[in-house]
Amino acid sequence: MAELREESGDRACVLMAEHLIGRGPQCALRLEPKYVSTQHAVIRWSGNGWELIDRASRNGTRLNGEAVDPGRAYRMVKGSVVSFGHPDQRWCLVDASEPQAMVLALDSGDVRVENFGMIGIPSTDSPEITLFKDADGIWRMEDSEGTVRGLRNGQPFEFGGQSYVFSCPSSNDLTASVGTAVQRRAPTLKFVVSSDEDFVELSMEYENKSVALGSRAHNYLLLTLARQKLADSAEQIPAPSCGWMDKDQLAGGLRMTPQQIDGEIFRIRRHFASHGVPESSSVVERRERTRLIRLGLDRVLVERG
Repeated sequence: MAELREESGDRACVLMAEHLIGRGPQCALRLEPKYVSTQHAVIRWSGNGWELIDRASRNGTRLNGEAVDPGRAYRMVKGSVVSFGHPDQRWCLVDASEPQAMVLALDSGDVRVENFGMIGIPSTDSPEITLFKDADGIWRMEDSEGTVRGLRNGQPFEFGGQSYVFSCPSSNDLTASVGTAVQRRAPTLKFVVSSDEDFVELSMEYENKSVALGSRAHNYLLLTLARQKLADSAEQIPAPSCGWMDKDQLAGGLRMTPQQIDGEIFRIRRHFASHGVPESSSVVERRERTRLIRLGLDRVLVERG
């Protein structure tokens, strides 16, 4: 991950695709000295490298000791040193690798970097909001009530009294056509359940391949959702209404809290994504503005092992 580090102190920051520096509350790197302007400079990813641009700051910006012209982009490489408004405010680009999708907490400076196309807020252990890249490559944000919305690079949002900003190397095109997507047969989610139900093995069966997903604690949650969907289907309940379960009741039946259910859903999706499963973001669905969840796959097979 690209990183900017203070030379005369112990501060460091992971660089977003467009990283605003200054004293203002909207800045990703906040510097308190009065000689730093409210929006002093920006370091951004150009697609093939990092650039420094001075934002017409009052006391100027220097790159490797040389003053830069306001508004002009200057190439930065690993080891480049930049100072903001004063020679003592020196920062070094210690890692010049390309940026990753991430969320920055503006007040604390904490960064949550994507892992297999997923980010949990406030944390991956107890996610109340999930940011994920869907099968079309579009980043979306989903809350615990099922509300989903698209995200763009640099988009701010609020949660739990905290201010965050989302960053990804390239902006989403939310109006992009998906009409050229390759049509293929839907996969089958296969469960192999031990006689005592202590072990649940999972795999995704495609037309020409099988993806082994192993045995995980969260597999039993998926099995419960799968059984509900199979039972509703057997009762000939219409597909749009098939398989939905109340999250609070489900949590009680599994001796969990609703918050733990949310955490398990996050881990399920991340686990599927780590195995390259395209359906990872939709393996569990939420009904918007309700507490209802269900298995998002229609083809299910449960076997005894």
